[in-house]
Amino acid sequence: MLKIAVTGAPSTGKHQLADALGRALKDAGRDALVAVLNPSAVPGKTAGNGLTLLCGLESTQAQQETADQAIRAALAAEGAPYCVLYGSASQRLAQALGAVERLLPELLLQKPAPARKEGNKAWIWVCDKCSDPVCEHRLLSDLLAQRAVPAAP
Repeated sequence: MLKIAVTGAPSTGKHQLADALGRALKDAGRDALVAVLNPSAVPGKTAGNGLTLLCGLESTQAQQETADQAIRAALAAEGAPYCVLYGSASQRLAQALGAVERLLPELLLQKPAPARKEGNKAWIWVCDKCSDPVCEHRLLSDLLAQRAVPAAP
């Protein structure tokens, strides 16, 4: 059974994430124990977990920052690896499921993106200087081309 600890400062959505992750794993037929943990209050509790997820801060409230720093310090003192999750509740759940998949690739909890049909491939411009489709060279070339077109009277 995979043990997953979800932690975070107050009001970061750790309880909602733990509930949603537990349901998603159960729906996928996976045996996992998902629990909310406060490592700064109970040192040494992350050692038995296969995965520790930290809900990152979305605001800069002093109380939350202090709690977040205490949690990160406790995790670092234990030498516990952890993943930090940011974004909305659905984004955090997707990131958590991705972390579980990386840990146990055979789970494949999320459906892979559908393959594109060969005829529907989007054309991607590649810069001849760096292979980056949104590089400065292309942006500058486009800007210069726009300036070269005379304005309509």
